[in-house]
Amino acid sequence: MKKRYDKEAIELEAKKSVEQGAITNALGKFILRRAEEIVSYSFITHGNKELRQGLVDDAVMRVCEKFLRYYEEDRSAANLIITMIYSTMYNKITGLKWKDVYGQKNKGYIYVVENGNIVKKLIKYVKDDYLSEKL
Repeated sequence: MKKRYDKEAIELEAKKSVEQGAITNALGKFILRRAEEIVSYSFITHGNKELRQGLVDDAVMRVCEKFLRYYEEDRSAANLIITMIYSTMYNKITGLKWKDVYGQKNKGYIYVVENGNIVKKLIKYVKDDYLSEKL
């Protein structure tokens, strides 16, 4: 059976990272590879490259920022990293109900007239990059 990664090597890199106070290059490459793998196989992005890259970027940044704080020696560094990636991507997908990939709100209230009454409705904005070209 082929292994995707060597847990012992990742553990050694995690210990080096803690000693240095910064993520090592080898550990950083592992984080990036796992993030790209997870977004490819666990999340449906419908070919949206912007969303896919946003998920990878957020997950990698969170792991790099928080890993040294959460890591405990002789606990599985690889499992911690993978769990942090999954949770970050899941939270990002959940947050897309209210924000777009860049963190800007994508819902807002508009006023419409229904049956002669003014009604306030919450709608989702549709991003159209080429709107000004068409006008």
